[in-house]
Amino acid sequence: MNQQATVSFEPQEAEAVLRASYASGADQYRKDDEVEVATPYHQRRARKLAEVSSAFGRGISVLDVGCGTGRYFYCLRNVDRLVGMDITPEMLEAARRPVNADMISARAIELVQGNVFGASFAAGAFDLIYSFGMFGHGCPATVELCDKLHSWLAPGGLMFFDVIDMAGLPLAERLRKGARKRLYRLAPRSLKARLDRRQNGTPFFGLTRRELAAIMQASRCSRFSITCQIWESPLWQGRLLECLANA
Repeated sequence: MNQQATVSFEPQEAEAVLRASYASGADQYRKDDEVEVATPYHQRRARKLAEVSSAFGRGISVLDVGCGTGRYFYCLRNVDRLVGMDITPEMLEAARRPVNADMISARAIELVQGNVFGASFAAGAFDLIYSFGMFGHGCPATVELCDKLHSWLAPGGLMFFDVIDMAGLPLAERLRKGARKRLYRLAPRSLKARLDRRQNGTPFFGLTRRELAAIMQASRCSRFSITCQIWESPLWQGRLLECLANA
């Protein structure tokens, strides 16, 4: 069965849950940035993001979806306009003093509070859209969302994001999360709220490589590559699926 067809997700309800969860943790996230950027796993991604943004060979417009505290702002190259979007004002306030601020080369940065599911930008507004740490952590990757992001890409643009790889979880956890994901799709709102509270406010939407590929193939972002990356920093250990898609 197509994973996309069975996802049940209420963006407004999820936003309320996530805002409550992240509002009190913004300062800690910002402190965590100082630890994370020193790890080889982050540095590999930083090099990749610099490579992807440099490949255009000209000034570009970039959207960071779920920018949080601005952890990746300093990695970008050749950026005329950088828009950082997040659902929590506390995270955006922390993003005003991002890690490695002296290395940021973007000529202009705009911080926008919003939910990506309800946000609106002009068609073709961005050359590069990226999102790290959002898909799987409270937000599902769906065909509709991929199509929406695709509509914001200019011709020749790129989308770069990650999602938690279900195959990297221990078997027992994989089975538990898989059962919870199936239950969550079918549950009434009252039960979803209870499950969210039990999950510390963050619904889980990890994917297998096959599921992610099926979503991308069904979307307008049908030209893509997926790579699996092991992440073992002091803050998080697991496997991520990184997807790079062409407009």
